[in-house]
Amino acid sequence: MTGIVLVTHNGLGEIMRHQVETIVGHPVRLTTVAIADQVDPELALVDVTAALAMGADEQGVIVISDLPGATPHNLASKAAAQHDAPLVSGLNLPMLLKVVNHAEQPPLELAKLALTGGQQGMAHR
Repeated sequence: MTGIVLVTHNGLGEIMRHQVETIVGHPVRLTTVAIADQVDPELALVDVTAALAMGADEQGVIVISDLPGATPHNLASKAAAQHDAPLVSGLNLPMLLKVVNHAEQPPLELAKLALTGGQQGMAHR
């Protein structure tokens, strides 16, 4: 199994976890890190790095952030680089469902599936 770590703006990760658990009907194994407004980036980086170490599973860890270029993404990027873990940004519910449902895949493959799930979950009419 690959560990899953969500690094998001305050509260979003837990909301996403709750929605996934409601849809799949059981608790899911993932770690969330909430980045509060006006956070000290150095202290937050310690929290994110610790979450990656704790969230890593037999195969490693994938990191998912909500908004490319924002503070949670920037912190996740630094921590992921320290752990040689893939980072996917642009979190949406279809992406997270794809990741949770295929967590047996290795981290790099899971990152590809995350992108696919996120894109497949978007529509325009």
